[in-house]
Amino acid sequence: MSNLNITCPLCHNIQVNEINTHIRNIEDELYKMYECTTCQTHFLYPQPASQELEDYYDGKFREEVHTSNYYDDSKLMQTFLRFTPEANIRVDRIQNELAPNDDILEIGCSVGYFLKAVVDKVRKAYGTEWDTRARDYVNNYIKDERILVRQNPEDFNIKFDKIFMFHVLEHIADPIKFLTELKKLLKPNGKIYIEVPNVDDILVKTYQSQSFKNFYYKKAHIYNFNETGLKYIFDQSNFNYNITFIQRYDISNHLYWLANQKPGGNGYYKNILSEKVNEAYIKSLIDAKQTDTLFSIITEK
Repeated sequence: MSNLNITCPLCHNIQVNEINTHIRNIEDELYKMYECTTCQTHFLYPQPASQELEDYYDGKFREEVHTSNYYDDSKLMQTFLRFTPEANIRVDRIQNELAPNDDILEIGCSVGYFLKAVVDKVRKAYGTEWDTRARDYVNNYIKDERILVRQNPEDFNIKFDKIFMFHVLEHIADPIKFLTELKKLLKPNGKIYIEVPNVDDILVKTYQSQSFKNFYYKKAHIYNFNETGLKYIFDQSNFNYNITFIQRYDISNHLYWLANQKPGGNGYYKNILSEKVNEAYIKSLIDAKQTDTLFSIITEK
């Protein structure tokens, strides 16, 4: 269905189609998800104002996504421990890019699991986080003088060798302007590393799992990118880029979604489906560009 009064916020194309899906954490029927026919980005409309976003991420966001008692110290520690294994995987992915004298920045560092995982490989690890209580957790519990966390990047008043964003860009109201501004924070030959969900995820694009789509699209994700959408953003912000395809969840997870219409299936069928089967499945997803995640390394032109 074409919507003549709605244009893509990224490329300003007027040909957009409404997506038949529920949006998590939104009950107001005013909000819809649309797909741009040019840059292929899926976007929330109407979009929230910047100050509204900043206020939302300072508390309400994680209470909606997790639980109302998310900010109990024990819950924050559980979050730190839960995401540390994935933080280690991310460090392994980029460790050959790191140097002992690097000053690195993570934007949207949550409770600091990536900063803690990476700090021994660099000089200092800086982080920004809009969530006040998440920042406090890093400062009060990690207590590493090599790790510094503030609200915004400009609060440090320095430049960085590398900047990291893991599942952050989809939350940014104006990603082109945001990336353009980040150039000012890079040292010469600096790099930005960006991980985002891939809206061409096979559960969305090919399997057309309605239950997964109702789970996948959420209030916090203003944009949902595929490779085409990322390329558009990087071109418009004048970056060179390399985009690779990553699969975080296994074949069991996908079969579980299709069979039970809910999450929780990672590794569920591992006694039946061998690791070789899973590896072949993931290779097929990569070849088809229908993995769940995109990983980009961008540098200034």
